Amino acid sequence: MSQEQQPGVGKKIVKGTGKVVLAPFRAVAQSGKLTKDQFVKSLKAGNLGEASSQIGENWKKAHTKGRNDQFFDIFGGADGAELLEMNLRRFLLKKRTALACMSAFVIYGVVCVVVFKAFFGLLGMVGAIILGTALATDAQFRLWQLRNHRLSREERGSFPDFWREEAIGRIFDPELFGGRRHGS
Repeated sequence: MSQEQQPGVGKKIVKGTGKVVLAPFRAVAQSGKLTKDQFVKSLKAGNLGEASSQIGENWKKAHTKGRNDQFFDIFGGADGAELLEMNLRRFLLKKRTALACMSAFVIYGVVCVVVFKAFFGLLGMVGAIILGTALATDAQFRLWQLRNHRLSREERGSFPDFWREEAIGRIFDPELFGGRRHGS
């Protein structure tokens, strides 16, 4: 088949790329919508003051020792294994997407600098490296927590524990061919 017989290939690529790039923004928008819906529901029910006091209580409890979420409290139920696998896949996809986008923009920057002698490509490369590393680090931190079954400070699952125990090079490993599985 020639390229003329395959209409819409470019549109499919653009649409797929758009979905990958806009995925984090869609998640934030959905969270905002859910929060707004919950707020409106509380407002209509007339228990906004009650909800506000509950939020305050939850905030105070979250900062007391022993009140953080424990891994087995969240993933220990009947559907815990399925929930764990779903979260592992989600964060691995987030990490791979961050690394792929970072790589694409770095390559684009190199081409701009080398071929076109446009040194603004350096700015794009630096920005891509900073943003890609930040997103990949966040995803790797969550993967580390899930794989080691440690979410709270009491379980030694905080970010400082992650920096002490996890090799920095794993942040840039896309784990494409099976790589490291959870629990290993």
